[in-house]
Amino acid sequence: MNLSPLDIKARIVRKLVQWRKWGGSHTENILNGLPNHLKGHKNTKTALKEMEKDEWIIPAKKTNETHYSLNPKKASEIMQFYERYINKP
Repeated sequence: MNLSPLDIKARIVRKLVQWRKWGGSHTENILNGLPNHLKGHKNTKTALKEMEKDEWIIPAKKTNETHYSLNPKKASEIMQFYERYINKP
C-alpha cells in the first residue's frame, strides 16, 4: 500500500488538528500514525517538505529530533484542507 503525498499530508494535518498542536506547541509523533514502511518513504519526505515550504507546519529541532506544529497564520488554509480531505461525512 503506497500513499500519495496528499494522503500523507491529510494524515499529518488530521493528527495535528485533533491534538491542537498550533504555534508553540510542538510534537515529534506525527509520523506514528503511518505504517512503518512509509515513515522514511520518499512520499512522506515530499509531503513534509511541501508542508514546510507552504508554511503549514513549523519545524523545531529539539533533542536530535524534529518536532512539528501547525502554523496559526495559515489556519484558514489548513482548516479548508481539513474540511475538504479529512472531515468528510
